[in-house]
Amino acid sequence: MKKPNLFIVGQPKSGTTALHDFLSEHRQVFMSGVKEPIFFSKDFHAESDSYHKSRIFYYFRTEEAYLKLFSNVNSEKIIGESSTGYLYSKVSAKEINKFNPKAKIIILLREPASFLYSLHSQFLNINAEIERDFVKALELESSRKQGKHIPKTVQIPSALFYSERVKYYEQVKRYYDIFDPSQIKVIIFEDFKLNNQVIYQEILEFLDIDTNFSPEYTGVNLRSSPRYKIVNQILYHPISRAIAYKLLPPEFNEFIKRNIVEKLFWKKDNTSSISIEVKNKLMKQFYSEVQMISQLTNIDMIKKWGYDKLK
Repeated sequence: MKKPNLFIVGQPKSGTTALHDFLSEHRQVFMSGVKEPIFFSKDFHAESDSYHKSRIFYYFRTEEAYLKLFSNVNSEKIIGESSTGYLYSKVSAKEINKFNPKAKIIILLREPASFLYSLHSQFLNINAEIERDFVKALELESSRKQGKHIPKTVQIPSALFYSERVKYYEQVKRYYDIFDPSQIKVIIFEDFKLNNQVIYQEILEFLDIDTNFSPEYTGVNLRSSPRYKIVNQILYHPISRAIAYKLLPPEFNEFIKRNIVEKLFWKKDNTSSISIEVKNKLMKQFYSEVQMISQLTNIDMIKKWGYDKLK
């Protein structure tokens, strides 16, 4: 069985689903039917099991189960999967390299303040967060690191350590330290969202596959929210999800989630955005981080994300 040789590793809420889908349309690419297998985040597996005292999250624990996701590969040149946790995980880069040192890595990064706001909204939508106020949720981090104010429905407590989520330099450097830079492609979410086609063509060139192809482009990271809170709480409850994964094939679960649950029980939502005051405050806080990741990747994110205009 052929091994995956492409890993889209994050960040969440930064266009990974759109890129996964766009690539899956290419005749030379096979993308796994399940997005987010999170097989290589062994630290997440251990943290989740310890917190919940049971294996109720992370369903791909063995290489045999993981490789079944690629059992339908034919002659495709690129075999890939997308797991946004691979960037935040402290061990995934090393585990992926051990599994396939020749693999190509795509990293998507989003302006940190906007990313955290979007991540917090998503956590609320999937019942992984209990503090509805964004600023208050950020302020809970120190107490959460002491084991307080953590919902039982979150996969891992450290998912809610928001300041840790935007340590881009540390996260990306883990990949630069063990993979050749030629194997890594860093994509800026804002560029991808504004110009799908240009970025997509760059990615095809990076993957060394036919560039004379354009997928059916759809919106990147369209904001959405659940229509019915109680239904959403049931659907995203850990027990409901665990039962679904035990009874149904992983690909079928993914199909139901994306084509039934998200279409029938979710709606487009453009009613909320981060305030300018809060965003500016966070941007000042994250300035040095953006400066470091810019130097590491040789991409001027200070300018791209407007940090050069801060007063």
